[in-house]
Amino acid sequence: MPLSNELMYSLHPLERTVLSNIGDGAIKGICASSGLGEAEVLTGAHMLQQRGLAKVIQADELYFTLTDLGKKYLKEGLPEQRMLDEIRGGAKRLADIKTVSKEEVSPALGYLKRNNLITIKKEVDGLLLAATPAGNAVIGTNPFSFLSDEVPAVQLTAEQRSAIALFKERGLVKESVRKRYRVELTSEGKAAAAELAVSKIELIDELTEDVLKDKSWKNKAFRHYDVGITTPIGEVGRRHPMVESNNILRDIFLEMGFQEMSGPIVECAFWDMDVMWIPQDHPAREEQATFYLDGHSKLDKRLVEKVRAMHEHGIKRTHTYKGEWSEDIASRRLLRTHSTATTFRVLYRLSEEARKSGKSDIDNGKYFYVAHNFRNEKVDATHLAEFFQAEGFIIGNGLSLADLMGFVKEFYGKLGIHKIMFKPTYNPYTEPSMEAHYYDEKMDKWYALINSGIFRPETLEPLGIKKTIIAWGMGASRMAALLTGKMSMREITGATCDFEWLKRRPNLIRSIASREKEPAHAGVKG
Repeated sequence: MPLSNELMYSLHPLERTVLSNIGDGAIKGICASSGLGEAEVLTGAHMLQQRGLAKVIQADELYFTLTDLGKKYLKEGLPEQRMLDEIRGGAKRLADIKTVSKEEVSPALGYLKRNNLITIKKEVDGLLLAATPAGNAVIGTNPFSFLSDEVPAVQLTAEQRSAIALFKERGLVKESVRKRYRVELTSEGKAAAAELAVSKIELIDELTEDVLKDKSWKNKAFRHYDVGITTPIGEVGRRHPMVESNNILRDIFLEMGFQEMSGPIVECAFWDMDVMWIPQDHPAREEQATFYLDGHSKLDKRLVEKVRAMHEHGIKRTHTYKGEWSEDIASRRLLRTHSTATTFRVLYRLSEEARKSGKSDIDNGKYFYVAHNFRNEKVDATHLAEFFQAEGFIIGNGLSLADLMGFVKEFYGKLGIHKIMFKPTYNPYTEPSMEAHYYDEKMDKWYALINSGIFRPETLEPLGIKKTIIAWGMGASRMAALLTGKMSMREITGATCDFEWLKRRPNLIRSIASREKEPAHAGVKG
C-alpha cells in the first residue's frame, strides 16, 4: 500500500539519504555509500526512529590495546622471556643476567618458577638459575604479539583471553569500549524505502534566490513542513542579574552626563591607599582585609615625593613621622579593594593633561566606574570577598555637601528609592564625609546605600588640583540584591545561587518597586 504524500514529502534530506542507502543497516556501510559522515547518518537514523520508520540499535564493543609498558615489552620481550633466553644455554648466576632490570627481576623469577621453567639454587655467591627441560622447550616468541594493534574482544581465542587477563593485572593491556550503531527499518520504514526507490522523489527543501532564478522549482516538489508542531524551549543563555543591575546603574550615569572610567584590577598600594592619604598603618592595609600579590609596581618618582611629603608633613597635620613613609610598602601589588584607586588614576591623568596644556587647573567634569573589587573579609548576607562598586565624582568650583546630597537623591530617585537619610561618618580621604541610608517600606528597616564626601586637600594638592571634588562609592552588588528582591547577595552570585532561579527569573527593571511583584526569597519563577 503506497504511503501518504504527507509522510513522503516531509522527509528530511538526511532521512531520505539513509533510506536510500540503508543496505544491511551498518552505519559504516551507509556512510560509504552515501558520502555522509557518521554523525549525519546517525542524525538521520534517529529522525526516522522518531517517525516510527526505523530503530537505532546500539551495541558496545570491547577492544584491547597495549599500554606504553606493553608496547615496550612487545619490542624488547617480556622480562621472563629475556631471563629465560639468557639461561637457556646453561646455568647462570642471577647477578650476571644483564637484560632484566632490578624492578623486573622479581616478577620474572616468580613467573618462571611458578611455571616450572627454571630451577633456582642458592649458593655462596648468589642464586644460580638454570632452565628446566620445559624451559628449554619454550619457543622464544612474544605471547601477546596479537595485540600489536587494537583488537576486538570478539576476535580473541580462549587462550588469548586468558593471556589478556594476566597482562591486565600487570598493566600491559588496557580495554576500551566503542559504541557501535546499526539501523533496522520497521515495516513502515521498508515500505518508505521501497517507495522512495521507485518514485525517485526530488524535493526542494529551501527556497533560495538561485532556485527562483534558474526556475528549477517548476520541475520539482517542495518539501512539506508541519508549522503547527510544538517545540520545547531550549536552555538558552541570558545575562546574569548582577550584569543586568550593573547595566542599569551604567545607563543612569550616562543619562546624567557622566563619562565612564576604567582601570586595572591588579593595583598597587600607592594608588589604592597612599595617594588617598590613607596611613600606612591603617587597619585596611592588613593582610586580613587585603589580597596582596607577589612583586612590586613601578611608581612615578615625582608624584611619589609629593605624596611622601603629604604623609610626613601634611597641610595642617600629618599622620606619619618624618622618614617613616615607605615607598616599598606603597609599591606592593594587590587586588584593588575599591574603585577609588581608578578615580585617582583618572584625576592624575587629567591633572597632567591640564599641566601640559598650560592650564592652571583641571576642567569641570563628571566621571563614573562600575568596577570589580576584592576584600579579604568574612562572607555574609551583605559582604562578599569579591564585589562590584559604583564609583563616581564631580569636579567643580565651590561644590558642597548640598550638591552631593542633591546628586544622591536624584540618582536613587531613578531607582525608585526616595526615603533617604544622611548621617556624618569618617573617611581618611574625604572631609566632610557622609553616608546615605534608605528606608525599605517592605522590610521596615533602614539600609546603607552610599559612602561619600568631599576629597581632602591632602589628596588633591599632590596632584596639583585646586577645584572641589565631591565623590561617592556605592555597593553595586547590594543594589543588584535590592532590584532582584533578594535579602542576601549570596542568593544572586556565587556557588550558593539557585541556578533554576537564574534561568527563570524575570528581567530587571530600574525600580525596586518592581520586586514587590515577586517573593523576596530564592526560587522566583519567571
